[in-house]
Formats: sequence, structure tokens, C-alpha cells
Amino acid sequence: MFSSVRVASVTQFRDVVTRVGDEVYSSQQLLQVHGATAAKTQLLVVRNALACVVCAVATNGCFYAGNIFSCRSSTKQTRPEFLLATLLWSSLSFSAIMLVAHLPSLMTQRFLKFLDYRPGVWFCMKKLMKGSSPYFIATLGTMVCLGLLVQHIPLLIQFKLHFYLGDFCNLIFTAGITLTVRRIYYKETQQGRDRSLALKRQITSHLAPQAIARVKKFRTPSFWREYRKKLPDAVLVALAGAYIHAVSFFRILDRGEMAIAVFALSGIIFKLAIQEAAKRYIVNKGVRSIHTMCVLVGVPTVLINTQTRIVLLGTQTNTLLVTGTFGMALAEVCLRAGKAVYIVWTIRRRAKVHGQQYEQFTPASTTSKSRKSSVSPSFAPPIVKLEFETWRRQVLSYHTAELTADMYAEYIAIGCSQSIMFWYVSHPFYPALRLKAGANLSERGIARWRINQIAMLAFQFVVVVIVDYICVVMEMVIGIEFNRVKGLSAFLGVLFMAMAVLTINISATVYLS
Repeated sequence: MFSSVRVASVTQFRDVVTRVGDEVYSSQQLLQVHGATAAKTQLLVVRNALACVVCAVATNGCFYAGNIFSCRSSTKQTRPEFLLATLLWSSLSFSAIMLVAHLPSLMTQRFLKFLDYRPGVWFCMKKLMKGSSPYFIATLGTMVCLGLLVQHIPLLIQFKLHFYLGDFCNLIFTAGITLTVRRIYYKETQQGRDRSLALKRQITSHLAPQAIARVKKFRTPSFWREYRKKLPDAVLVALAGAYIHAVSFFRILDRGEMAIAVFALSGIIFKLAIQEAAKRYIVNKGVRSIHTMCVLVGVPTVLINTQTRIVLLGTQTNTLLVTGTFGMALAEVCLRAGKAVYIVWTIRRRAKVHGQQYEQFTPASTTSKSRKSSVSPSFAPPIVKLEFETWRRQVLSYHTAELTADMYAEYIAIGCSQSIMFWYVSHPFYPALRLKAGANLSERGIARWRINQIAMLAFQFVVVVIVDYICVVMEMVIGIEFNRVKGLSAFLGVLFMAMAVLTINISATVYLS
């Protein structure tokens, strides 16, 4: 009897060990799968982000060159000459952003004259450039007038009004290219023509003959109506410039390490507050477009992180820069882990609540009062499930968009901040970006500092790549999915390329004094 008991206990122990071993092996396999998926996601993000950084560095080089026709270094150009060149580069870079941003919408169309031809980048670019050329010339003309005005009224540049007025000058091209795209779509593409005809049939079928005559006389909106419609976009750009204006005005670099630490912490809190406000807006308004989610999260993150890293770079000490980089990395890991746990906990708690609601609709718990209700109990459970599933997808979509946009924004902020400090660290027209000990550095010392910044750029990239990889694996293990953003590679690339160039545009114009 004792031998049979011993055999049974040994068999049970072997089964337990085998089961534990299988669970460990399956968890290891799952971790390997998540690791491979995270590596692919990270590689895609880094590739697109590097392309955006290259565009930002090239744009910054153009701003640094100033008047390219003077054949002189920008540090030896006159202030009025450099100011006018900066305003013109601002219009050129902004116009390039708008052209690239509108290309994808035309490349998916079929043009009436070339139904069998899939339009390429150059084909659509030529159409956009041809249609928007009058607005481009008008924008450059107003910028030249603004530059001449600022030269005769120095008070304008003191209060950065050259940037704010230039913002509304650039809005001319924004409104113009929007009208150009609309005209091309409705008059030259098959989809636009069909949509226009269908809309006209729908309207005329419900109107009297007198009203039909007015519909036929309908024309595209006027330029000034479109300009007024685009004014909120200009206001948002002006607010972004106001943030950089405040950073420049208070001269954070000259206020010591404690002020720099407080500024960096305030930037993180400000960014989180904006992201939380965007999240509440998306949930309350029922926004389902992941494109909108990425824009609402990515735009403030690029702007705030860029200025924070500019201040860290301007300390001129590798120790503080390395400490700040690791501090921001640690804060990023903690924040992302906390957000992921909170999201999963929120979904599970809501699932329990909806589970109780589901039980209330079952026949066993249905009271006579509920049977008299106008809503049939048999239809209530699917409605409850659908409501919960819609909410769950919306929350997960926003969180995934927030994570992806935040990763893109972090790389671009590193590249933009390094590029700005690399070019303007010793520039006489950018006193707010000068090193604290910059007056004592020779040209060789400045060159050595720039080489050091290239090494620090690589260091920051490596740290952020490692941090993001660890966070993505951790989030996948918890249950956060990144499948929805895999098909948004082109959109995110164009969006953050535009954001990188716009950040350089705003910074180079506002810091100028």
C-alpha cells in the first residue's frame, strides 16, 4: 500500500513539474514573440524618425545660411539682411510642408485625362505647384513687405511681432493651396466629378426650379472665406511660438541648474496635462479617427520636448545632460508603465460593471417592473456589450496612438534640439541660445563642442531606443496592441516630418533677436 501511495505521489509531483515547465516554456515563447514584434515596430519608428530628423537638419541649415546670394557667412551678414532672409526661408519651408502634406490626398485619385495612370509624386507635385503659384508669390511678397517694415520699426522684432505677423502671411498660402486641392479634386479627378454630380442630383431632386437655378450658379468658396476658415490653424502656430517666446524671454540657460531642473519638470507636467485634456476631448466627443489622435498627442510633445532638450544642451556640461537624459528616460518608463497598468485596470473594472448590467437583464433577475419597460430585455445584452466594446476600442486606440506619437515625437525632439544648438550656439543674432561660457570659447572650442554634441546625439538616441523597446515589450505583455498603427507608417512619417520642419521654422524665427 505504501508503495502505491509513493508511486501516486511521484506521478503527481512529475505532473506538477511538467505543467510548471510547460507554463515557463510558453511564457518564454510569448516573450520572444513580443520581443520580435516590438523590434519590428521600433525599427519602423526609428527609420521614419531619422528621415524626419534629416529634413529638420537640412531646414535648419537653410535658416543658418541666411542670404545665400551674399556669398558671406550668416555671422557676418547685417541684421536687416539676415532678418529678411529668415522670413523668406520661413515662407519657403512652410510652403514646402503644405505641398508635401497635400500630396497623399491627390496620389490616391484617378484623373479624368489619365484614368489608366496611377499618379505619382512628381505628377501631383506639378499640379499643386502650378495651381498654388499665385498664392506662393503673394505670400513671398507680403513677407518682403513685412521684412522691410520690421527693419524700419525695431520694436517689432523686440516683441517677436515679425513671427506673429509672418504666421498670418503664411496663412495666405495655406488657404490658397486648400482651394487648389479642392478645385483639382472636383474638376480633374473621377471621384470628385462623380461626387459632385451625385450631390447636385440629390439637391436638385428636392428643390423648386427657382432654387435649381441658384444651385447651378454655385461657385467654389472665395479666398477670403477660406482664409477666415483657416485662422484657427494660424492661432495654434502662434500659441506654439508664444511658448518658445516665453522660454527665450526668461533666459532659462542663465538662471542656474535648479531653474533648468524646474523647467524640465514643468515641461513634463505641462505635456501630460495637454495629453490628458486631449484624451478627455476624444472620449467626450467620440472621436474615432486615429489620425486625429496622433496629431493631438504628437504636436505638443514635439514642441515641449524640443525646448526642454534645448535647455539641457545649453548647459554645456555633459554631466547634467547625461543626468537629464537618464532622468527623462526613467520618468518615461515609469509613466508608460503606470499608464498601461491604469488602462488595463480601467478596462477590467468597466467590464465588471457591464457584467453586472448584463446579469440584470437575464430572466432570472428580471423584475416585473422591468418587464413592463418599453425596452425588451432580450435586446439589452447585445446593446450593453456593443457599448462596452466601442468604449474599449476607443480607449485602446487612443492609448496606442499616444504611445506611437510619443515615440516619434521623442526622436524628433532630440534631433531638432541638437540641430538648433549645433547651428546657433555661437550665432550673434541668437543670444538666447549662446553657451553660458560661449564668450570665452574660440572657434576651435566651438567646433570641439559641436563634435561633442554629435556624440551626445548618438548617446541620446541609443538611450531612447532601449527605453522604447523595453516599454513596448512590457506594454505588449500587459495586453496593449500596436496592430492598428502598423498601417499608419506613411501618415506618421509625413505628419512628423512636417512637425520637425515646423518646429525648426518657429524656433529659428522666434529666437532671432
